[in-house]
This record gives sequence, structure tokens and C-alpha cells, in this order.
Amino acid sequence: MLREGAQFAMLVGGSRSGKTTLFIEEILCRAAMYPRSRHLIARLRLIHARASIWMDTIPKVMEMEGLDPKKVKTNESAHYMVMPNGSEIWIDGLDDKERVDKILGREYATIYFNECSEIPYDSVSTVLTRLAQNVPGCENKGYFDLNPVGKFHWAYKLFVQKIFPTTGSPVPNPEDYDHMYLQPDDNREHLPPGYIENILDTLPEHKRRRFRMGEWGEPEGVIFKNWQIVDDIPEEVVRRGKRSYGLDFGFSVDPSALMDIWLYGKSIYLDELIYEHELTNQQLARKIKTFGPTHRIIADSAEPKSIKEIYQEGIDIVGADKGQDSVRQGIDWLQEYTLYVTRRSYNLQDELQNYVWKVDRSGKTTTEPVNDYDHGISAARYGCEPFMRKAPQLQSKPIRGLV
Repeated sequence: MLREGAQFAMLVGGSRSGKTTLFIEEILCRAAMYPRSRHLIARLRLIHARASIWMDTIPKVMEMEGLDPKKVKTNESAHYMVMPNGSEIWIDGLDDKERVDKILGREYATIYFNECSEIPYDSVSTVLTRLAQNVPGCENKGYFDLNPVGKFHWAYKLFVQKIFPTTGSPVPNPEDYDHMYLQPDDNREHLPPGYIENILDTLPEHKRRRFRMGEWGEPEGVIFKNWQIVDDIPEEVVRRGKRSYGLDFGFSVDPSALMDIWLYGKSIYLDELIYEHELTNQQLARKIKTFGPTHRIIADSAEPKSIKEIYQEGIDIVGADKGQDSVRQGIDWLQEYTLYVTRRSYNLQDELQNYVWKVDRSGKTTTEPVNDYDHGISAARYGCEPFMRKAPQLQSKPIRGLV
């Protein structure tokens, strides 16, 4: 499948089923077969890529394949290796702008996203633009692996449903996306005695289904289960509901997110207007103006400079009134309502599917959310602040001068 099949291949399944080893072995083979080719192995966090790939899996696979490490030049600080034929294998993380910029400054014959359940699709689609190295005889390949998560995850949509995660439209060449399920039993000969029976088989049911059986399901500790998808904001809600906008700032690693929010009875309707990286405040202001907001925007008060610059562009925007434990209070308030998310709000759907509570060292779920998959959700919290305090500004007049 990896060598003769689709351009993009995903291995999905339970823990310790050999997914990463197979991909590393294949990348080493590709690097050896095609001189001066370049290959990228990426995880969300560089620290995890370094510990699991650079220091553990690659040395083991090289030993297994009989490759002499003395014939391979390595750069420990930049985490790349050069083989005798001039081929390069790079290890990197996608959690830092400078590292991502360096990734985008090179072209690759292979790009492998390890543990892609942790990587946002926006980052994946951006990095894939560099799958463009022209090496004679070598077909460029994109590789992916993960322990399965929810069916709203982009990997399920792209490889199983064969639809684009950002639009929901069918991929034009579905044969270019292939996937295969691997289970721990498939790799039993390489596992320590008792690992499956004494560890994986004894996990709690939700973990056993994911890490033992490799089944798609809901991530553990999901915070919001009170939501569903709608095609659009109903006309009755537009006529009689209360409206607000919420904005969360971002730039390189995190996106800027603008949410259009409607309160109607015990329902909240959410429509994703902006969810984009690398926007300056001036670019963000121009995009906001295209939506012609008719009500005040409530933004992250931790960015007063950004708020001021956008305000100077003629946009009615204020900072959220963050108080002690405001994140948890906002979550509690949102959980009291039914959330309706428009079908086009793909990034917000992805966040709601993956926004979870932290787990302590003993495995117990805490009351603190993980600081990830929360940009659109944070924007929604900010925008709902007037509803929570019932401020009179909700029905403010349209702002003059906006398109």
C-alpha cells in the first residue's frame, strides 16, 4: 500500500501496533533509493518528536535494517540526518512559528505526520504545500498515523469519508487517499510478554476501545456534548434572537477566530466567520469589515494593543471582562444551553470534538480544560459574555463606515 498505492496513506489502529516503525522503515528505504531526496517527519510538539522519533524509533529501525550509523551524518541541534547518497531526513515540530517557517522553506519528497490526531488540519494542509521536491523516479508521498479519535476529526473525513475537512465536498481523486487498520495483535511478536493481556486488555472501556481495538470514538473527557450541526442560522433566530460577536487573537501557531453568536431561548447558534493563521491586525480588520458586523465584538482582553489597532480601523470592539476562573465559568454557562453549530464551521466542530478536561497523574479527570482546541471556543465565550451579564449593548446600532 505504501509503495505502490495512493499518494496519501494513513495507518490507524491501536497502541503499539507498529505504525510508526513501518513508516520510518519506509522513509529510510525511500531516502536510500532516491539520492539527494528530502523527507520530513513532523509531530505537533518538537519535544515529543525528538524523544519518540529522533532518539528512539529511528535508531532502532536503523539497527534493524543493518544501517551503519557511522555512515550517517547527524545534526543533533537541528534534528536532521544526511545519508551517504546525500538524502536528508528532517525531524520537526509544528508548534513554533520559526520552525514552521524553516519547514516551509524546503521542499520534500515525503512528509510524514506522526500522531496526527494532535495536529490541526490547517497545519497539515499548509505543510503539505511543500510536498513538491522533484526527484527523478520518486513519487511524492504523504504519510499519516494515529490512534483513532472522534469521527469528526479531519483524518476520518479525509481518509474514510473521502471528503475535504474544510468544505465537506468530495475529494476529486478518492483513490489518492488510502488507509489501513493495524492492531496490537498484528505486532505481538515485537511486544513484551503480557503487554496486551495485562495492560491493554485491562484499560477502562473508552481507552480499551481506542488503544486496544483501534476504534473511532469520542476522546476521553470531552467537555461539550451539548451541540449539534445545523445548515444555517434559522430565520426565526435572526428575527428574534440576540446577537454578539466573539474574537480570539492568534497569529502563527494559533489562529485568529471570529464567531457570530445568536442567543435564542435556551439555544446558542454559532457561525464561524474567520479561522485563519498569519493575519496581522490590519488584515484581520479588513476581513472583519467584509462581514459588516452590526453588533459589538468582544475580544480577548489579554491583547490590548490588538484591540486598539482594530478599533482604530473603525470597528466597535472591546476587551472581554475576564475575572477569576472566567474560563471555567464560561464553560459552565455554555453547558447549560444547546449549541447549534453551522455546517460550514468545520474548525469549530473539530474543537468541540477534541476540547477535553485535563487528567492528573493518577488518571483522574480534573476540572481544568486542556489548553488546546479552544480558539473558536474561546471566541464564543468572549462573545457570550454580554449574554451572561445581560448587558444593554447587545442591541447596539450598526457601525457607520463598515462595508
